[in-house]
Amino acid sequence: MPNPILVPHADKGQLALAGGSRIINVLSTAVAEQGLAHLSVTGGTMGIAVLANIAENPLRSTVDWSKVHFWWSDERFVTTGHEDRNEQQAKDALLEALDLPAENLHIIGASDVFETAEAAAEAYAHELARFAPHGEASPRFSLTLLGMGPDGHIASLFPGRTEILEAQQVTLAIQDSPKPPPTRVTLTLPVINFSERIWFLIAGSDKAEATARLLKASQMAETELTAEILQETPAAGARGMLETLVLAAQDAISS
Repeated sequence: MPNPILVPHADKGQLALAGGSRIINVLSTAVAEQGLAHLSVTGGTMGIAVLANIAENPLRSTVDWSKVHFWWSDERFVTTGHEDRNEQQAKDALLEALDLPAENLHIIGASDVFETAEAAAEAYAHELARFAPHGEASPRFSLTLLGMGPDGHIASLFPGRTEILEAQQVTLAIQDSPKPPPTRVTLTLPVINFSERIWFLIAGSDKAEATARLLKASQMAETELTAEILQETPAAGARGMLETLVLAAQDAISS
């Protein structure tokens, strides 16, 4: 897996515009070459801003969206339609404008659908397996978009905890999350990394310290990423099979 590459942007607006166009290009190419594309999306302010840009981008029509499958790297275990759900934010920003087939949206179960986050996590693992190549646990994502918290977390894999080290499970229920809401479902790192491309979308001066740690780790070989490094900065472990880009606004890379 190639080491991450920093791609700086002047500000959040430029990042949203350039990120949206980049995503459209990757999806259009994947559909043309492979017949479909699997896209794993993220929540957060920057992630949703990029999705909103795609909705307004004139290049949007170059993608056959009926061939694009949407997945989520994590979800908040609250009720369907709740404003905290990454699913609902993505629908408001982009998905409702695309007129997608219902079967293209692979949604992590909500708290009014499943009694526990563990049950929702298990169901999502089964859904991932339905689209997995032979011998794999999930589809190979054409592109995975990741935000990063000021603490260096990705999806719902937080620093100082053991979930980032999980190598066997496909999905996990997260209890007592340090960031509300406390109950969540997340993909594990090996599933996130079963992606041709991983792109971080990072903006905000509050992310600068974590971005510096991420970029320092990006100079290391994958074998050098110890448990200590991953538990300090979970984002350091995310690496695409073909490409990893850190698409960052200038305020997130200025000390």
